Amino acid sequence: MINNPQLAKALQGDYRYCHLLKMRFESGDIFMTDADEDIRHNGATYLAGMFKSLGTVKQSGGIRIGDMKLSFNALAPSVIALGLQEKWMNRRVEISKLIMVESPVGHLHVYSGLLSKMNLTSSGSLNFTASSIWADFEKTSGRQTNTASHQKYYPNTDPFEHTAFLDDSIPWGKEGNGKVRSKTAKPRRSDYAPPRNRDGEQEEEQ
Repeated sequence: MINNPQLAKALQGDYRYCHLLKMRFESGDIFMTDADEDIRHNGATYLAGMFKSLGTVKQSGGIRIGDMKLSFNALAPSVIALGLQEKWMNRRVEISKLIMVESPVGHLHVYSGLLSKMNLTSSGSLNFTASSIWADFEKTSGRQTNTASHQKYYPNTDPFEHTAFLDDSIPWGKEGNGKVRSKTAKPRRSDYAPPRNRDGEQEEEQ
């Protein structure tokens, strides 16, 4: 619902528009527009000549993880600085559509998200991908049960080195028999050494 009467009236007739982009970085907020000239709106100046285009906006009644591609002019030194000098990951992005007749009459919110990807093309464009806030709910966090994930924390080690000596079944809710050798275990290696107790003595096997 649009509460601005001037904006509602303008949308029913002929109007012009441009996009306003706000990016939140540690060094401060950055304002850009895809208009042909700088735009002054709500106390901020949106700079022209750097923000080229954005992807298609799709509306949905449900919760969806939508990505938005933002394209910038990589020939501008300040744009290159965004990708190479700023900590851009997970920075908030807000996009609005400014409606103009003879002068601006209001804006419509288009998209909010967090920067998730960046790439520099050979055609002179720097592209960011913004993901909706729901992307973190889909993202897999923490360690996973595989070799690649394990070796991020413990390089040159095998996470499954001792699995051959584990029991096929683990007793739940009752006392086990103390054996950890599996029926399908591989033959013991020649360099195998029984575990040591707190005093440094090797424990005798049952």
